[in-house]
Amino acid sequence: MSTFTQIKAAVRANLDDSGVSFYSADDLLESIEDAYSDIFFQTRCLIKKVTLNFINRTAYDFKLLGVEDFMCVIAIFNNNTNRWLTDNLTVRDLDGIRCDWELWSAQPQFWAPLNFDMNLIVPYLSSPTGTFDLYYAAKAPDVTDDTVTPLIATDMQKLLEWYATSDMLESAEEFTKAGAYFQMYGENVEEYSERVKNQAKRDLLITI
Repeated sequence: MSTFTQIKAAVRANLDDSGVSFYSADDLLESIEDAYSDIFFQTRCLIKKVTLNFINRTAYDFKLLGVEDFMCVIAIFNNNTNRWLTDNLTVRDLDGIRCDWELWSAQPQFWAPLNFDMNLIVPYLSSPTGTFDLYYAAKAPDVTDDTVTPLIATDMQKLLEWYATSDMLESAEEFTKAGAYFQMYGENVEEYSERVKNQAKRDLLITI
């Protein structure tokens, strides 16, 4: 298990820049932050749950409702009915159910992505009561404390080192060296993404 301080030192060693004579501390921090964000984006390795109140509309921007680290929906549970919302419909499918689904008022049954920022919960409650549990993939937290351990699997923390090393070498136009590190990063982040998906399948409920 590594801290961000140790990861930075490993990157410096790869770059042969332990004296901080060529690559600035700020540039290295920015590179590691980019790596952290990319890993979270590709793998969705941090799932969180928050309980929110229903609102009287179909479109939800969860960031505006206070979920600042929201990236994408994993699942939604209606606490009023004790049922999971169905998640296999698109907006086109909703049009097939009824053409005026935007005006459909009843207990919520479905959720669907609308765009990068908005998600639909359909039907909507004209007089909202009760709550729902939002399970979502979270964005990477800020890299602010060097003593903090990254919130990724211990055996995959090398991803941060490889990405940052590749990024810094590329900025110095050392493209061949950068390519070797980026290849290691690309192969292993894909493996980590598959692992996260396989772990999530353990909770998959098959209905007929």
